[in-house]
Amino acid sequence: MTHRTEHTVSVDGSDVRFACSEGDTLLRAALRAGVGLSYECNSGSCGSCRYELLEGEVRDRRPDAPGLTARDRRKHRRLACQSEPLTSCTVRLGAKAESAPHRPLRQTATLREIRPLTHDMSEFVFVTGRPAAFSPGQYAMLLLPEGQVERAYSMSNVGNCYGEWRFVVKRAPGGEATSILFDKLEVGARVVLDGPYGHAYLRRDNPHAVCVGGGSGVGAMISVLLGAAALPDADSRTVHLFLGGRSPADLFRPAALELAQSRLGALHFHTAVSGTSPDGAEALGTGGSPYRGFLHEAVLDVLGDTLTDFTFYAAGPPAMTDALARTLVLEKGLTADQLHFDRFC
Repeated sequence: MTHRTEHTVSVDGSDVRFACSEGDTLLRAALRAGVGLSYECNSGSCGSCRYELLEGEVRDRRPDAPGLTARDRRKHRRLACQSEPLTSCTVRLGAKAESAPHRPLRQTATLREIRPLTHDMSEFVFVTGRPAAFSPGQYAMLLLPEGQVERAYSMSNVGNCYGEWRFVVKRAPGGEATSILFDKLEVGARVVLDGPYGHAYLRRDNPHAVCVGGGSGVGAMISVLLGAAALPDADSRTVHLFLGGRSPADLFRPAALELAQSRLGALHFHTAVSGTSPDGAEALGTGGSPYRGFLHEAVLDVLGDTLTDFTFYAAGPPAMTDALARTLVLEKGLTADQLHFDRFC
């Protein structure tokens, strides 16, 4: 059996120390050890996991990562999600965060099924040898076999003892990862699954929730919806599910709606189309014409003055989540702790 070299990471100004295996990142090693760090994308884009290296040596996976500004680089800041310790290190961390309910685990997953959902979106079903332990709304990193390409995808189901991990994936034109998933990966293929990650998971304190999903972010919102429907007090909960696309062909009616509808006190399903399309065209399978406009505009139109009564969950393209956050927090007075989303770029 091959043993991977481990290095010790010490957090300056505290007695916190944790081991980081060779090839693992500082961020993921910290989370595996139960150390709460601030982060979102896990891929070098958002900059939430900035830190300072005081002693030791690390390898930077992505030296040109957009998550660091020119000022950050002048101050010798680094990204924990892109730093692989080569020696024992001492670091000064930025913002701390609460530990997520589940510690991430790196394991092999086998592709069991591919379910087409729209013309460019499918649900990929993987299974692992261990229970799938994650909270509704979290994501995992998939390391794909060809070219060792790694991408983050949100789970579209809930945690289970069967080791089943479902991911809704939208094909990206020219996308390296999605071209492997859609064109090369066959049932029975194996990938490396590392997760769960993410802070935008379902909270239980507010029985009124709004889920806003665009693109493959639909998967995370289906997970949150199913998670709310599985709670013991589901019959006292209200959920609004908003899904958006550029055209009606981008939309579908999730099968999870029927299951959730039977358990929740109230479930409302809304769709929105931001592109131009013929008048009267209906969203595929939604049973009605979608809202014409951006997804955040649909949210405002439907909820009106009641929106501050809800806790919001969002997943989708950065332009969508940023527009929603600006509108809700800056314009409508929603408190920051009422909006949960992980920023991907």
